[in-house]
Amino acid sequence: MKSPQWSSHEDADAVSGAAMDRALPRPPAWRRYSRHVVLAVLAIVVALLVWRQPVPARVVDSPRLAEVKFGEFRDEVALRARVEPVRSFQLDAIEAGRVEAVFVKDGDLVAAGDPLYRLSSGEMEQQLLARRAEVAQQLANVSIERSAQAASLAQNRRVLLQLEADYQAADSRYRRTKELAASGYVPAIDFEEIQLRRETAVELLEQVRRDQREEARIREVSIGEMAHAVEQLQYGLAALERAQERLDRNAPIAGRLTGFQVRVGASVGPGDRLGRIDDPAGGMQFVAEIDEYYLSHLDTGMEATSNLGTLKVMQVLPDVRDGKARAVLQQIEPSASRQLRAGQNVDIRLQMGDAVPALLIPDGPGVQSTLYVREGDGLRRRTVRLGRRGSGQVEVLGGLRAGEVVLISEPPSDAERLALP
Repeated sequence: MKSPQWSSHEDADAVSGAAMDRALPRPPAWRRYSRHVVLAVLAIVVALLVWRQPVPARVVDSPRLAEVKFGEFRDEVALRARVEPVRSFQLDAIEAGRVEAVFVKDGDLVAAGDPLYRLSSGEMEQQLLARRAEVAQQLANVSIERSAQAASLAQNRRVLLQLEADYQAADSRYRRTKELAASGYVPAIDFEEIQLRRETAVELLEQVRRDQREEARIREVSIGEMAHAVEQLQYGLAALERAQERLDRNAPIAGRLTGFQVRVGASVGPGDRLGRIDDPAGGMQFVAEIDEYYLSHLDTGMEATSNLGTLKVMQVLPDVRDGKARAVLQQIEPSASRQLRAGQNVDIRLQMGDAVPALLIPDGPGVQSTLYVREGDGLRRRTVRLGRRGSGQVEVLGGLRAGEVVLISEPPSDAERLALP
């Protein structure tokens, strides 16, 4: 038996079962999108529930609360003042050199004129030797020039005497010949020759005199300039000698050495700060730095309290550095029982104005124009008007009443209501 032979492609599909498939009808649109709608509704409901749920309030671990009270506002500023001598002298190096010897140490009491240290400078010694040699050379040049001038003057005097003698002889002969020529005893040609010799002698004498005067003037100018140059060299030499003397530094005033740190072998340059001398007999003063905000309110005569007694502002230094001005204070009644030392610090309270009654709260990081006020068991933000600050207190101008409690510590930044522990 022969195998069946398929004659077409349709017959193959019939055998495989593809001819039995048929297209189903498309489901309606509401059934196709119902699942997506349900999911969207559920998401909206969850979002609404989360949005309506109250946010838990932040809790402050250690809140600082304070009551608003009526009191007396003291316009004071707490400062820290440094004790400084009223009279002191800064020891700055004047000349450059290497420390050869030190005769005192830090903290010693010295008298005016006491030696402090000695410097050595090889460069200065070389400059001194060169300047002295230059001065000596210029002095020798001046001496040589003056000697040449003296010799020239002597020679000129001799020449002048000879020319004057020649002139007198020519003039005498001219006078005698003139009378004889008038009488006819001397030929006219001889008389003319004698007259010419006399005129020549006169001109030569006058010319030599003019030349000698001009030569003398030039020599005087030259010698004067050389003498002036010598004076300048001598002035420079004297300055170098004074500079060499300053290598030996003595105490300018009597007092106590402070911050004196000079060591043998160290090199110093002009302007180097080597310490200072404090005069204890001149008394002590207090220098306090104060914020530039108070500069317009600061004035001489203001008083400050301290454990040393009452201080008075004697001077206000208006130069502001890093936002700080300086005030110089002194004790009204110097305390003889306590010896103040330069450099120590004293706490003072500067009175910026008279005490006035006011509504007050203690100062703190939370005391701002918007602060937290206690209401029931929680705190609520409130905008208030604040005034001056001083002595750890803040003046309340509006927005608070006496008896209310406020948060003076650091407040939260993102909560309208704050739970209390």
